[in-house]
Amino acid sequence: MRLGACVLFGVFLFVGGGVLQGQGQSGLPDLIVKVIRVSPSELEDGQPAQLRAVIVNKGQGDAMGAFDVIFELDGRELASRPMFELKKQQTSELQVPWRAVAGMHELTVLVDAPFNNVRESNESNNKASVKFVVAPLAGVRSYSLSFVKLFGRSLDEAGQALNFELTDNVFTSIANAVRAMQDSATALRNSSVELQLLRDVVPPVFASHPQYSEADSLVVLFDALAESFVRIGGTLSIGNFDGVLENARILRQGLVKLSEQKLADTTFVSLQPAIAQFDRVIALATELRDLLKGAQGRPQYQVAVELFHAFTVFGKQLGASSRELVQHATTRSARFYNGNEAVNSAYVATKLLTIAWSGVILMRFELYELTSGALVYQSEEVGPSLTWAANGSLSTGTYGYKLTGISKNGVERSEIGRLQITQAASSPPTGKQNAPPDMDMSGH
Repeated sequence: MRLGACVLFGVFLFVGGGVLQGQGQSGLPDLIVKVIRVSPSELEDGQPAQLRAVIVNKGQGDAMGAFDVIFELDGRELASRPMFELKKQQTSELQVPWRAVAGMHELTVLVDAPFNNVRESNESNNKASVKFVVAPLAGVRSYSLSFVKLFGRSLDEAGQALNFELTDNVFTSIANAVRAMQDSATALRNSSVELQLLRDVVPPVFASHPQYSEADSLVVLFDALAESFVRIGGTLSIGNFDGVLENARILRQGLVKLSEQKLADTTFVSLQPAIAQFDRVIALATELRDLLKGAQGRPQYQVAVELFHAFTVFGKQLGASSRELVQHATTRSARFYNGNEAVNSAYVATKLLTIAWSGVILMRFELYELTSGALVYQSEEVGPSLTWAANGSLSTGTYGYKLTGISKNGVERSEIGRLQITQAASSPPTGKQNAPPDMDMSGH
């Protein structure tokens, strides 16, 4: 039987949830490490972080009795977390706090280790690893860009999760699709966790900045999108195509609303190609629903296969759209220069600081003490660049910066971040000079 016909046959023959029961299996649990996350996604040396693991019992029996989940970092045990049961098809997320250390790292999570207390249907899949990098403390960090990146990451992971596998086994194919939507929902909901961790790093002086409320609104919208994915998966699992379509249309409305949002002067308009692809998903789901109700048209199996394929393409497009979003935000971020060189470890106060911000015709620069929140310096210049010679006026330390700009279209832009300042100079100080040659001073 062709795959599409198998899918349809399975959906409607096993209506009521039997599709995902997996009859004929051993009845034993199967514990796996489904997801490992290092949060937040961008880490610097010394930054508080959370090492997270999602543990799943994908078997057909409950895991009863105590067992341990071990977190290993770079080959050494970092922490152990006890679990006392995990019923079949249930998940549990565990977290370990960690102070980030610069360099390349490998995080390994082992479930039911080291003694294999739980008898499982598969004892060889209890371990997973992920490699990640912690950057040295940067001289300049744009928190505005970090806000955009965390939502871009959640969207990208949500899109990747939708790349599920179709097989000739009806149970496996539908279960894969449903789990893909659940995983996509989890990725979207992860934005709230990432946002809270980022807030722990952003200086309190910016706590009332409008970008916070913009980010909060996006978390609510991401949660609504996640709920739609869950509902689509739930209605698909019981063969309710009317329910699938209803929730798909709600999901589309959420995607359209998201494409109209703005965060840190970056719009989500890049989602429009993903929305166009999702329109094809809805059209195919509608066609399949009508065929199942007796309408004349193409073979049902052909439409079914096209529907599932279109959904995976939508996932890929969602990921591509999110990466475009982050790239756009990165391009629009301000650039800081120590004379002719980009600020890396810190701005050397004996040199000229130049800030280039593409697309603005007027820029205001404000610098704040992180402890007191006091404004210690401000300057305003016409054009897409601003220069400042500190000349030892500020002590070595970390400061918060705020940039406010007006674009040539009259739109106000804003960026908040952190700037490291040092009095040490590795080379003679330079005077005011032309902008570095790689700067775009045109305002475009």
